[in-house]
Amino acid sequence: MIEIYAGSTLIQTIKKVISANIRETLEGEYTLTFSVLAKSALALKVKQIAKIDGQYFEIVQVSKNLQGSLPICSVLCEHVSYLLNHEMYNITEFDFTGDPAAGLTQVLSGTPFTAGVVDFTESVTMKINQKVSRRAALMQYIAILGGEIQYDGNSINIRSHRGSTEYLQVMGSKNVTNVAVSHDSRENASSYDISFFKLMDLAVGDNVHIVFNPLGINVKTRIISLEYNPFYRYNIRVEVGRYRPSISDTFYRIENSISNVGSSVDNLKDQVYDLGVSYTIVKTLSVVDSTINVTYEVEKGDTHQYHAEYSFTTDSSGRITSITLEDIFSELLLKEVSSLMIDAAAFEVTYADGSTGNYTYATDSSGRITAIEKA
Repeated sequence: MIEIYAGSTLIQTIKKVISANIRETLEGEYTLTFSVLAKSALALKVKQIAKIDGQYFEIVQVSKNLQGSLPICSVLCEHVSYLLNHEMYNITEFDFTGDPAAGLTQVLSGTPFTAGVVDFTESVTMKINQKVSRRAALMQYIAILGGEIQYDGNSINIRSHRGSTEYLQVMGSKNVTNVAVSHDSRENASSYDISFFKLMDLAVGDNVHIVFNPLGINVKTRIISLEYNPFYRYNIRVEVGRYRPSISDTFYRIENSISNVGSSVDNLKDQVYDLGVSYTIVKTLSVVDSTINVTYEVEKGDTHQYHAEYSFTTDSSGRITSITLEDIFSELLLKEVSSLMIDAAAFEVTYADGSTGNYTYATDSSGRITAIEKA
């Protein structure tokens, strides 16, 4: 049943619905929709709270229409954590280093939510220096930890792995009503949609083993979203596949910024001559944690390769602010870049021989470098 609250006052209990659906994903999406006869929904209004299975959802939309001869009321609810998107909870600065549980408490300070279970213990650092929503800050904090959000009433947990770590067998010919698989070469990944006819003890985050010979499926994967009717749990739908954590506000997507830098370098292979390294071109570049690994091809009479390892720092928005040469795994050219300092519109290069160069650059709307000019 669904309990409807106005503040802390219970105003209605809904025991029968025409339809209902709960959707939950590993990325933090959590919604409830249901429809009832209009005469049963006279007291329903937006901003009221719907409680079901110990979770709380804010009513954000109430619509009424006539289906045949029946007046129907349809209701859309979002998990109460979406309240953190409201402007009243925005923050303009945040600076924390320390225990992850204490950091979560600080992120949620001044909101209706409390810190729950945090599976991480190693010190974490997060800094914010411009106006952002509290939910964006929360999702960024979770991303820095490499965790997954889990709701528990008005508490928020950060888990290292939601759901079962053991691989659950989910396929049974009499239980599965629909199976669909899609492959995407752009993401180098596959996803599966599976519908079941009877109740199974599954949860978002569970590791699952799918074997379905008619479609040639035999894969170990993970539930990344789950949908079901809370009033009739004998028809549930899961989406499984590779989980890639995402952040609601792209301003905080550090991995996206790194990807853009990699793409920019790749696009500028032919422009490295402008930087004074006239005998070197970039062949490959990879980013691992806070390290950039580069393979150069050197044309100096003969063609050969050498490798360099750089470390980099970022600001609170995830933009790379400095790159420093850490190691060279072959001969060091005198015009090898030793350090690179970047500001909003220019950067300064220090070469291994001690000389320096100043350059300005232009970017497109996505922040990717499109042109470099020596100052």
